[in-house]
Amino acid sequence: MDKNDGKFYIDLGWDDNHVVPEIVTPEVEFIFRRMTEVAIFESALQPGEVVLDVGCGRALDCVLMSESGAQVIGLEPSRVMLRHACDHVKRSGARVMLVRGIGEDLPFRSASVDKVICKGAIDHFADPVRVLEEIARVLRADGKMVVAVANFGSLGFKLGRAVYRLWRRSGRKNHNLKMPWEVPADHTTRFDYVLLKRMLDQRFRVCKIIGVSLLFGVPWWGAFLARCPREVSRTILALLDKAARYFPRLGDVLVATCMPRVSQ
Repeated sequence: MDKNDGKFYIDLGWDDNHVVPEIVTPEVEFIFRRMTEVAIFESALQPGEVVLDVGCGRALDCVLMSESGAQVIGLEPSRVMLRHACDHVKRSGARVMLVRGIGEDLPFRSASVDKVICKGAIDHFADPVRVLEEIARVLRADGKMVVAVANFGSLGFKLGRAVYRLWRRSGRKNHNLKMPWEVPADHTTRFDYVLLKRMLDQRFRVCKIIGVSLLFGVPWWGAFLARCPREVSRTILALLDKAARYFPRLGDVLVATCMPRVSQ
């Protein structure tokens, strides 16, 4: 989605090639992997369940979820991403249905889906509240939704902004560098713990919110981890990830598990 002059436009040619940096440092690899692991684990998929992935992108998660025996449907508005998704599904041989559509108007009957996962997508939609309403509508009364989103109120981003302010005061130039805590142009909403909880509470009973990873965005953090022996960096990241689970407000990613408040 893109915002211009107060109006939202759907980018039907959106591509995710810019999302992952060319140089992947240990914490970047870790955060993407753990976000997927936690989101799928919290979904607790069962064979035969109908599972909807809203904003499925390349359908990487769809293929993983299909291994549980669930009937997986991937929904994506971008024709470019759908081509990527089709290619990946074909290569994997997985049984996944791909549908072109938008989260604000899900093309499914009410109470027809057992589980919904929305990972790294809710902050791209023009109207996240409307998307959550639609998810609540299509979920069965005993269904479950798992949402994973970047936390712009994380400890890492707060420390990063503080260090950057000191850097600027010292007279150093930033050379127009894009800072990780700056909301990307293709995001419509700057989520943090409070905003996510408030939006979810309108239509869902929030079972839990888990923090994933810690300290992403701290200057030179990735470079430090890259210089550490691989096992050392993995241990450090795993320990910080455990800390984030106990203090989700500070985590780099928020993973919320919810159930509908009422039968839709």
